[in-house]
Amino acid sequence: MQKLPELRWWWVAAAAAVTAILIAAATWLLVSQVATAPTSDAARAELDAIRTALSLAVGTGGAFALWLAARRQRSTEIQIKETIAATAEDQRHRERVQLATEFDLTERRITELYAKAVEQIGSDKAPVRLGGLYALERLANANPTLRQAVVNVICAYLRMPFPEPSWDYERSRAVEMKNGLSEAERQEREELQVRLAVQQMLADHLREADGSPEKWGVLDIDLSRAVLIDFRFEHCVVGEATFRGAQFLVVARFDQTVFHREAWFYEADFDRLASFRDARFLDRAVFTNTRFGWHFLASGVRFLGGAWFLRSKFGGRCDFSGGEFERCADFDKQSALTEPSDGSLWWTEFPDTRFNFQGARAGQLDTEPTLPDRWSVSADGTFAYRGELAPS
Repeated sequence: MQKLPELRWWWVAAAAAVTAILIAAATWLLVSQVATAPTSDAARAELDAIRTALSLAVGTGGAFALWLAARRQRSTEIQIKETIAATAEDQRHRERVQLATEFDLTERRITELYAKAVEQIGSDKAPVRLGGLYALERLANANPTLRQAVVNVICAYLRMPFPEPSWDYERSRAVEMKNGLSEAERQEREELQVRLAVQQMLADHLREADGSPEKWGVLDIDLSRAVLIDFRFEHCVVGEATFRGAQFLVVARFDQTVFHREAWFYEADFDRLASFRDARFLDRAVFTNTRFGWHFLASGVRFLGGAWFLRSKFGGRCDFSGGEFERCADFDKQSALTEPSDGSLWWTEFPDTRFNFQGARAGQLDTEPTLPDRWSVSADGTFAYRGELAPS
C-alpha cells in the first residue's frame, strides 16, 4: 500500500505562524478599542467587526488544527495496517520455510528408511530380507505416493531367480525331523518362507480397497518370469498385470480379481490348478502359449476387452460356464491337449473334450471367434456344443 505524502515541517510552521499573527492582531485591536472606551455607534460597530474577525481567525485556526489531527490519524492508521500486513506476510513466509524444512526432513527420512530397507533385502540372511520387506510395507502404508515404488520392489524380489524346490516342501514336520535337511535345502526352505510371506503381503494390500491405509488401491504389477508358489490372489484389484513367462507351482487363484488394464499371461506355466472364477478383465487378457497342467476353472469370468488362448496347452477341464466374452474370443480350432497322467475317470468319460462354455455368452465381437472343437457361438450370442456327450 502506498503512503500518503507527509506534510513538510516548514509548511505547517508557516500556517501556524499566520494563524497566530491573525489572532494577535485581532486581539491587539480589540484591546486598543476597549482602552479608548468609545461611546459612539461607529466605535461599537467597529468593535463588533473586530470581534467577528477574531472569531473567524480562531475558527480557521481550529479547523486547521482539526484537519492536521485527521491527517495525522489517517497516517497512523495506514502505518498500522502496513505493519500488520508486513507482520502477516513475515509469518506466512516463516510458515512456508518451516513447512519446506519439515518436508525436506520427512523426505530425507523416508529416503533413508527406503534405502536401508532395500539394503536389507539384499542380505544373505532370510530374516533380514524379510525384515526389509516389512519395513517397505510400513513405508507404503504411511506414504501413498510410495506404494507403486514399493510394489515394484516386491515384484522385483519375486522375479529374482528361484529354482523349483528339489524337495517336497509339503512333507510333514515329522519326516523333516527324521531325515534332516541339508544346508542347501535349509536355505531353500528359508527363501520359500520369505517368498510366501511376500506373496501374501502383496495380495493383502491389493485386495479390494475399503479406504483403510492397509489397502493400496489399483497398482500395476510385473511378475514376468517369476516363480510363484501357491499364489493366492483372490478378490484383488490391479492395474496392468504382467505375468509373462511366470511359473505357477501348485495352485494359482485369481477368483473375483479385477484387472483394470491389460493382463498378460503370455507363455505362463500353471503347474496344477488355475482358478479365475468370477474374475473380471476390463482390458485385454492374453493367455497365448500358456500351459495349463491341470484344470483351468473360470466359471463366471468376464473378458470385456477380449481373450486370447492361441497355441495354449490344456491338460484337464477348462470351465468357462456362465462367462462373458467381448470383442474377441480366440482359441485354436483344435486346442492342444496333453495326455492325462493320473488316470482319472474324466478322460475316460469325456475323451473328446475338456471345455465347458455352457451358459457363456459372446457380446460384441470385433472378429469371428475361433473356439475349441465342437463349440460355436449361436446367433443369439450363446455358446453351443455339437458333441454327443454333455461337456460338464
